[in-house]
Amino acid sequence: MSLKKDDTIECTIESLAFGGRGVTRVDGMAVFVAGGLPGDTVRARVTRAKKRFAEAEAEAVLTPSPFRVEPVCPHFGACGGCALQNLEYPEQVRQKGDQVNNALARIGGVDVPMDDPVGSPQVWRYRNKMEFAFERRDGGLHLGLRGRLPAGEKGLPPVLDIEECHLCAERDVDILRAVRDFCRESGVAAYDPKTGNGFWRHLVIRRTALGEVLVHVITAPDSRKYRQVEALGAALVDRFPALTSFAHSSRTRRSVAAAGELVEFRLGTKAVEEMVAHGGREARYHISPNAFFQTNSSGAGELFGAVREYAGLTGAETVLDLYCGSGAIGIFLADAAKRVIGYEMSEESVAKAWSSAKLNGLTNCDFVVGNLDNGIEDIASLPKPDVLVVDPPRSGMHEKTVLAILKLAPEKIVAVSCDPNTLARDVKRLSEAYEVKRARAVDMFPHTHHVETVCLLERR
Repeated sequence: MSLKKDDTIECTIESLAFGGRGVTRVDGMAVFVAGGLPGDTVRARVTRAKKRFAEAEAEAVLTPSPFRVEPVCPHFGACGGCALQNLEYPEQVRQKGDQVNNALARIGGVDVPMDDPVGSPQVWRYRNKMEFAFERRDGGLHLGLRGRLPAGEKGLPPVLDIEECHLCAERDVDILRAVRDFCRESGVAAYDPKTGNGFWRHLVIRRTALGEVLVHVITAPDSRKYRQVEALGAALVDRFPALTSFAHSSRTRRSVAAAGELVEFRLGTKAVEEMVAHGGREARYHISPNAFFQTNSSGAGELFGAVREYAGLTGAETVLDLYCGSGAIGIFLADAAKRVIGYEMSEESVAKAWSSAKLNGLTNCDFVVGNLDNGIEDIASLPKPDVLVVDPPRSGMHEKTVLAILKLAPEKIVAVSCDPNTLARDVKRLSEAYEVKRARAVDMFPHTHHVETVCLLERR
């Protein structure tokens, strides 16, 4: 049987692929079914057919999976924020562990028993950072989360004006509604990335484990409208007394990243204080508006705890922390190491890493600004590490970075990744000199398709 676009099939979903689609086989061909859960028998329509695989969308669930549950959010299915609210949480964790295992074996050639996957300590209201997008559509202003595109469609999904979200604190949704109402009443248009016209771009809310709250509004650079943002900040501080900081920054680039380029206005503190704890270790961090930090504070404890366990520090080691961001992992390890050196291209993040090291009373940490894509020349100038920690972006390590690591030849590498496929590719690149000894999936993102992995490699 050769599948064609718009064919209808009946099939039983066997597993979940990374990305959240169900996986089945029809006459030996892999079919990725949007909306299918492991154990479901579904009727699905083929949306794309290739020689080696096909994609389909479930149109009806004929026999539901025993792992199916009722989603708690009324926006589920329309909102792009969650993909798996209708799948029992322990099964989400098991499937994500299998995805990591499969990627390491299929792409990385790794044959090592996986440690049991670890779920998030908080299954709901776990996110410490929410990024909401503005959109101008049908003559009106919208603010919320991006919706879900139908299977097979490409492009930027429309913004959904959400009224509930169970991934963040309820008060964050109250702030969202207040900002949406204010911006609509302002009469100032939302930004359109296609034309470059308009003003309001993103709303970012951070809420730390210590109860501090930062509201960050990102706009186009138009000083004639900045008074509107200052008025918004004053209104929010008045309505939400628990607000620690309000920041306004501008962005000129048209890309839809929720990050400002220049801070224009601020109320309250320059940063908020975050805390991560695990196994008796507690570390605190200063987080600025644009700095990267793990979006699940309790989950970060599980992740950093796994890194600490795999590193096996005795107090005599030099640790090199590549792509260190605001120094989160290195600072969490520093009390058990002789020296920690963090390496990061963002000057703002490095500044906050120094500030956080001071906040924790650490004197054995150094942080360096540099672009890892330059590879051997920059990294090779650093002291030879005993343990190298690497936590690259979703795209994985640059090839020059891999070559630099091979030249540095640390005894241990602890690799952290939010994409099992790029992790497996990077492990393969390092395999001429390193062997994977342990790996563990850590679910930082319940009800979404994302998963973190910690992987221990030792020099052969």
